[in-house]
Formats: sequence, structure tokens, C-alpha cells
Amino acid sequence: MINFEHTLTKTIEKGDILLKQGDIAKHGYLVKNGCLKSYSVDNAGKEHIMQFAPETWMVTDLDSFTNQVPSLVFIEAIENSEVLIISKSDFKDISSLEKEAVVDIANKFRNNLIASNKRIIGLLSATAEQRYTDFTETYPTLVQRLPLKLIASYIGVTPEYLSDIRRKITKK
Repeated sequence: MINFEHTLTKTIEKGDILLKQGDIAKHGYLVKNGCLKSYSVDNAGKEHIMQFAPETWMVTDLDSFTNQVPSLVFIEAIENSEVLIISKSDFKDISSLEKEAVVDIANKFRNNLIASNKRIIGLLSATAEQRYTDFTETYPTLVQRLPLKLIASYIGVTPEYLSDIRRKITKK
């Protein structure tokens, strides 16, 4: 587990917003228990889920966190959660960190990048059924934990259509 000098463990309640679109991301969040989501809201008010962060996943707006520009996403707890809050100062002198912490954080960022790339490719070229299958492979622990509307939002379909997809897959 990552153990930075300035980290703080905090209990977050379902519905708490940790980052608002337009604010500067001052922290990254490593989920110890529970689940967070990052999402954007378009001009019509529709929510678009970018990423889920269940146990052991990290989430932040990396561009905002790194470059101190306005965040493009919200980060919200979708379950009561316990998170490790990682500050920008934890990354200033990476040479002072233990090798295991550096490797752990690099692996988490790598896994987030891999998941994001697969998600983008899926949104561009996969069917809704394939996107759902990819979701179940990326987030196997969330399939039964999340409401259908959140999963549907993530894969870009209505909850009703997601129910049809799940029935179709079950019949196979």
C-alpha cells in the first residue's frame, strides 16, 4: 500500500463530491473501501461516466492535478468509501519515497491508462454488448454492486437497453 508523507485516510459518504468540474484538482484518491466515479456533465445536463474507482484503484483529473488547470470532471462517492488522499506535495520529491511506493503508484497509473485506452477504443468501435462485456472484465466486483443506471451510463446506453443486453448474454 502506498504510504506517502502527507497522506490522510478519510471516510467519504455516498454522494459526497470530492472534485467539481472547473475546480483545480489538489488531490488524488486511492480507494481502500467503497467506490468512486469520475464523470462530466454536458451542456444538456447529461452525466457521462468516465471511470469507476473501486478498491485499490486511484482516481483524479490527472491534467488538473499535474498542470493546475480547471478539472474536466467531477469525482463523487457512489458508495460509502474510505480513501487515501494523496496531495501534490507527495509527488514533489519522488526520490524520497520507498521503491515499493513508487512502483505501486506507477502500476496504478498504468492500469488506469490501459483501462482508459480500452474504453476509448470501445466507445469508438465496439457494440453495446461488447462494451458491457469489457465493463465486466475491467470491473468484475462492480457488476452486482452498481445500479443498472450507472453501468448503462458508463457504456453509453439506456438502463432498459442494458437489461436487454444482460438478458441476451444470460441466454447464450
